[in-house]
Amino acid sequence: MMSGAAAPRVLVVTKRLGVGGAERHLAQVLPELRAKGIDVALFVLERGGELEANLAATGVTIEGVSPNGSRWRDLVRAGRALARCIRRWQPDLVHFFLPEAYLVGSAVAMVVGYRRCVMSRRSLSHYQQGRPWFARLERLMHRRTLALLGNSLAVVEELIAESGDASKVGLIHNGVEIPTMSGEARERARDRLGLDDGAFVMVVVANLIPYKGHADLVAALAGIAHRLPKAWYLLLVGRDEGVGAGLRTQAASHGIAEHIVFLGECKNVEEPLQAADLALLVSHQEGFSNALLEAMAHGLAVIATAIGGNCDAIDDGSSGRLVPVQAPARLGEAILELSRDVGLRQQLGAAARERAVACFSQSACIEHYLRLYRGFAELGQRPVQVIIDGAASNVLSR
Repeated sequence: MMSGAAAPRVLVVTKRLGVGGAERHLAQVLPELRAKGIDVALFVLERGGELEANLAATGVTIEGVSPNGSRWRDLVRAGRALARCIRRWQPDLVHFFLPEAYLVGSAVAMVVGYRRCVMSRRSLSHYQQGRPWFARLERLMHRRTLALLGNSLAVVEELIAESGDASKVGLIHNGVEIPTMSGEARERARDRLGLDDGAFVMVVVANLIPYKGHADLVAALAGIAHRLPKAWYLLLVGRDEGVGAGLRTQAASHGIAEHIVFLGECKNVEEPLQAADLALLVSHQEGFSNALLEAMAHGLAVIATAIGGNCDAIDDGSSGRLVPVQAPARLGEAILELSRDVGLRQQLGAAARERAVACFSQSACIEHYLRLYRGFAELGQRPVQVIIDGAASNVLSR
């Protein structure tokens, strides 16, 4: 095994490398960590994700099993393969991302007698609702896990409450690359998407899942459609997880279907972001959204619900607007205000980009992972946040 101080070996475990926030985060972060000397590999419980090929092309090793049976049988096969991988590769740390990987991976680690485990929770714990057994299992696993990481203060606070041990909980915000801005890119994006140059264009980057609040947004737009500019469009970017048909029916019933464009799943969301005037994220629950940071980095004015990591990302009134959850009327008022005031949109967008550069850059995120991984030998001896920050920190006492 390589020297822990020079090149720690880290095995990252997640469910599947599809097109989602956590998956895109890993696809961006892992190559950077490898380039900076971390001997990193990825194990997926389910092979075949859309982002696998691009990640493999960067040199990151990917292992896992392809599904070919029932869900539970496939999970057992994946668990056995993970056990073989840990025994063979002998990592300094195993890092679980997302609940299913944490559940399966922790059980495997216990069986093989491996204890140097870290977990990252990427959302609030709403997935535990109606599953008390899941909540109990996670609390048991927290006892064996050296570090519990959240990507927002709201997630961190949940992990502290669940574990009862703030010293093993740490915060690593998501990070994004800051793109170059140009008016020509906006024109080209609108042309490719068939949008009028003078149209008011909104964008949502979120898979079509009930808790992402798309139905609230359609209701909000229905209430203000007659007061919006004549040419307006809402671009919906994301995989349909079962609510697309209902959204289309809802839009048609309010007479606004021709204004809503379903773009589906996009590996690269650059184009719709370049084409937009306003970005929205109206989730009922949210850990910390990469899509929100990407919109801010593109200099877009943003409106988001005041939930989870959205409150970390946006300084309300300065770099965007926060609105209550499931409040279509309030959401509509905020959209209407920004649709009418180009100067305010530009002001909020510029402030959002500055905030993304100052607080949520990819380089800062990578640096935090580097400190965590290089300091793996200190986990369990020093507070996790101190290791991540490289110095005494009061981040978790805010």
